[in-house]
Amino acid sequence: MPERTKPVSYLALGDSLTEGIGAESPTKNFVAQYFQHLRHSDKCHMRNWGVSGMTSKELLNLVKNPGLQRLFPELTHVSVTTGGCDFIDLYRNGTLSLPNLYMTSRRVVDHVKHILSIFRVNNPESNIVLLGFYIPPPAYELGFQTASTLVQWMNSTYEKICQKFGCQFLNPYETFLHRQDYFCDEVHPNQQGYDELAKLIIQS
Repeated sequence: MPERTKPVSYLALGDSLTEGIGAESPTKNFVAQYFQHLRHSDKCHMRNWGVSGMTSKELLNLVKNPGLQRLFPELTHVSVTTGGCDFIDLYRNGTLSLPNLYMTSRRVVDHVKHILSIFRVNNPESNIVLLGFYIPPPAYELGFQTASTLVQWMNSTYEKICQKFGCQFLNPYETFLHRQDYFCDEVHPNQQGYDELAKLIIQS
């Protein structure tokens, strides 16, 4: 079946960004907007399995599930948001320090490599998009330089991982830089922020 007529089978996996916390409605988060862009017939379908608070380790455990893996061969599109909750946990637990940031970043990178490798083993052809990091509003007061250095390193590393596994990388860093008006709280985009994420993924 020609690629342009093949029904879209889109799986969105990840944390609260995939779930759409902060969007005006479930039909207006970036996942839903991306699907509407891809959808060309009633046979196209989407599954949004975003879970608020899901860490990269929890997402890896989900992806390892044989029941979920049975879906992978049919997928035409996949989007992944992960890693943010790992760092948020450090902040909320009061364990935010340079050594902990380093160890957490290494763990997240290892988990993401494993996640994408599992997808590729099960489906070499699907269009996989991995979303990178932006600087959340609290970081501007807590330590902008450290946050900026970490976020840009993580994004650079994510991009290299995507190149290795033939995936697309979306970098929201510049789009959200100094744009506190794109947020509804300390970490989640508001509707304007989700619209910007949707533009990034649609234009990728």
